[in-house]
Amino acid sequence: MGALRWFVVSVALAGCASAGKGNSIIGGITDAGAGDPGPRGDANDFPALDAATIDAPPEEITLTQTASSTITRNNSFVCFDDVTNLTFQNSYYRVFALADHGITTVLHVAQVDFGIELADAGPGATQQPAQLLLGTYGTTPMDPTLDPAQIRTLTAIDIKIPDGAGTRLSVPITADVAPGTNLIVELTIPDGAAASSVFVIGSNAQGERRPGYTSAPDCALPVPTTMQSIARQIMVGEADIIMSVTGTH
Repeated sequence: MGALRWFVVSVALAGCASAGKGNSIIGGITDAGAGDPGPRGDANDFPALDAATIDAPPEEITLTQTASSTITRNNSFVCFDDVTNLTFQNSYYRVFALADHGITTVLHVAQVDFGIELADAGPGATQQPAQLLLGTYGTTPMDPTLDPAQIRTLTAIDIKIPDGAGTRLSVPITADVAPGTNLIVELTIPDGAAASSVFVIGSNAQGERRPGYTSAPDCALPVPTTMQSIARQIMVGEADIIMSVTGTH
């Protein structure tokens, strides 16, 4: 397999796993090579964005499961067409148990943020479509997969993701989540074939409290599966997806 040519950088592939003709999951590379992923150094991190300087009300809370919100270059993997180099449909998930965050009253969700390692909408466009869903997940999340039958949708909205590399997108979205439940966030990126688009979720390898998940039907991943279990299969380092929820309670 040849190199996958990004729109901003060109990197050699490491740990490619075929899942049917022309369909592959590709992962970021490390200096250690495919057989020994090793930790990713600070030199691969995108510069941090300036934090907002507004004073948050005391009842506001941000739910996050990663030790850091830093986005690391060439760290994520994605289901893509190794003939056209365009990304197929990929979905990304996090499940937040409200009890983990000490929330004992209704959580009023106001915003979801996620990291972007690379987004390119294709020729003649500067934004690509996606869908963001909020719901509840019925039981304690499983490892290494989630059961789609246990997802109950609260709200879903169509969004536009602007082109960029090493950026973050804040999406206003509202839902009320009962205490004692599990809030699930799903970001779905459609197949990029028609628009010649590419999307790679932002991630790092600095640790997470609970796993992130991904699904990609074209790469034989029809149900949400932990990023870490896939990383082990294709022999790349961990990819902790950057995704958080902000609300009040």
